[in-house]
Amino acid sequence: MAVFNINGEKEPFLIVQLEKGEKIFAESDSMMAMQDGIEIKGEARGGFLASIGRAITSGEDLFQQTITATQDAVVMLSPSLPGDIKILKLSPNKGYFLNDYAFFTAEDGINLETRRNQNIGSSLFSGDGFFVLYAGGNGSLVINGLGSIEEIEISDEGGDLIVDNGHLLAWEEGISYTAEVVNSGSSGFLGRAFNSITSGEGMVMRLKGTGKIYVASRNLGTFKSFISGLSSNTDSNSGTSLL
Repeated sequence: MAVFNINGEKEPFLIVQLEKGEKIFAESDSMMAMQDGIEIKGEARGGFLASIGRAITSGEDLFQQTITATQDAVVMLSPSLPGDIKILKLSPNKGYFLNDYAFFTAEDGINLETRRNQNIGSSLFSGDGFFVLYAGGNGSLVINGLGSIEEIEISDEGGDLIVDNGHLLAWEEGISYTAEVVNSGSSGFLGRAFNSITSGEGMVMRLKGTGKIYVASRNLGTFKSFISGLSSNTDSNSGTSLL
């Protein structure tokens, strides 16, 4: 069985020990360093059509790296996002739903598939679309998030958990989820929608049930907008000259 170890605190990376014949798969271009005896191939995992489906519906890469050990060896993997990584243990009766870009790497016994979003309202308003990515099987799944990752365990007795969709990474199978406009006391949908616009807060996900939820401390959408704004300012300033 592949052994996953996280190294580093602020900017962690993954060290995977593989025995001869073992294989894992990971997001594209994640190899950082490796010993002799490691083979890496780009594959449309699950078939070309399945890969296209994942790429369209969840933002995952069309091709993933399949990493195979031809002898006992170690490979180091680095995530694309600057942030934390977590190792989740999956079993045949415990899978996880993943938000966009949360997948990092997994054992060969883990299957990724797209599933229809259980809630049409979530599809229309949360930004996830009509499909979500589901990871099932038996083995280790590694997720990546922008900033720090926090594990939150909820139960029916403890009540619902409300998470900004941009911070939500993964939630255990069996937890139900619906999207709604953030509510700070305004009455009615229009009042909450207006508050959402003026406060800068958008749609949130209401999760209920019993299981584990993983959230990131940084919002990927907000981060993208921040970087885009910096890039726009740099481009406009580069055209300014002093006479």
